[in-house]
Amino acid sequence: MTNKRFAAAIGLMVLAGAPLAIVPSAAETTGSTPEWSAVTRLAANPQSQALAVDGRGTVTVAWATSSWPQQVVAARRPAGGSWGKPRVLGRGYAPVVGADVRGNVTVVWLSRRPGFTDGVLAARRPLGGTWSEPVRLSDDRTVTGYPDDGEDPYGAAEVDLAVSPRGAVVVAWAWGSDDRDVPWRIQSAFRPAFGPWRGPTDVTPKGPVRHPVVDIAADGTATLVHGRQPFGHPQALVARRRLPGVGWTKPVAVAPEGYAHELAVDRAGNAVVAFSPDFSRVRAAYRPTVGRWQPARRVSPPGAQVSDFALAMNGPGRAVVAMGRSGGRVDLTERTPDSPWTDPVLIASPGPTVTEMLVAINNAGDLFLGWGCYALYGRYLPDGESWSERFTLSPDSGVEVLESAEAVVAPDGDVAVVWDQEARPLKARVLSAS
Repeated sequence: MTNKRFAAAIGLMVLAGAPLAIVPSAAETTGSTPEWSAVTRLAANPQSQALAVDGRGTVTVAWATSSWPQQVVAARRPAGGSWGKPRVLGRGYAPVVGADVRGNVTVVWLSRRPGFTDGVLAARRPLGGTWSEPVRLSDDRTVTGYPDDGEDPYGAAEVDLAVSPRGAVVVAWAWGSDDRDVPWRIQSAFRPAFGPWRGPTDVTPKGPVRHPVVDIAADGTATLVHGRQPFGHPQALVARRRLPGVGWTKPVAVAPEGYAHELAVDRAGNAVVAFSPDFSRVRAAYRPTVGRWQPARRVSPPGAQVSDFALAMNGPGRAVVAMGRSGGRVDLTERTPDSPWTDPVLIASPGPTVTEMLVAINNAGDLFLGWGCYALYGRYLPDGESWSERFTLSPDSGVEVLESAEAVVAPDGDVAVVWDQEARPLKARVLSAS
């Protein structure tokens, strides 16, 4: 889900077979300019952040402090309200957030404590309740002197999280060490909608496996895609599924070469993986709920050198891939379970080189697209309407480059965006769709 960046908003269904919202004149047609809130400063110079919205429209953002020892902090904003007071969840870094349709929220993150391998922690906030104490999901080993022994990181890394609309949670991470002769493996933990955590479980054998990303369907079936890269070979992409009551299936090949992969799954279980085979083009593979992975196809414009891309998919199965490139050009392509990928459509040009892309869509089909490098821009496409004018969320300071940005679209169409620039506070703005 959020390997960076997929956040599923819970909203209304769209009619099967409805025409796609992207049209050839998308770059020329413009609607009204949305109303954006003032900038809210959430934290001073955080290290990383993640964002999610639940079925009630409450937005949760989590980040890691840059001070030592690092702490994971969360803040929430109810629909139509203001950002609440930040709450410290525990020590650690690299948080990931997920939420279900009822309003239950889960945050997972990596932890580092003296004398143990790095681990994975989770905290949950049920609807109407408060944040739980952290629960340790990983089996951490004792390592004398770690992490001050001068060696590379050891233990859990690259954690990802997905929450189904009904509340089931799947977490995956890589576990191992590069310089300690400890081969990597992918591990996972699972929490049913009503029950305790289960795991951890080794999903893969020991070997050259890294970079897991997960997502989950409404019935609790989870999909995992990870890289496999034997020494001297390109990274192949491999997928597995976790079936309720059965466990993880055997691996299947998705692509012989792929990097920076992102995964999205709709509520029925249809899955999309977007990736780059060479760090300049973008390809995407599709798997229907019942069936095999289809051959990946190119979705980036012919001859384009893509600098960043982002994938999003809503509950009914509308998937969109946004791509940025030099000259400030931004393209968008999409598909549904009943329609193949559209040709890429130019959404923005000209402008500064794009190094950061973000895209989000709710179940009603309201779509937000953001991009930038030193500044952060965006356009908004309400379902059935025209693209808004390009707006500037954060102006170009000429100094601090965007390090990361996240966006979600709430069920009512409101948009929340958070972004982080070098040595700058974590900031947020909210678009009011009404």
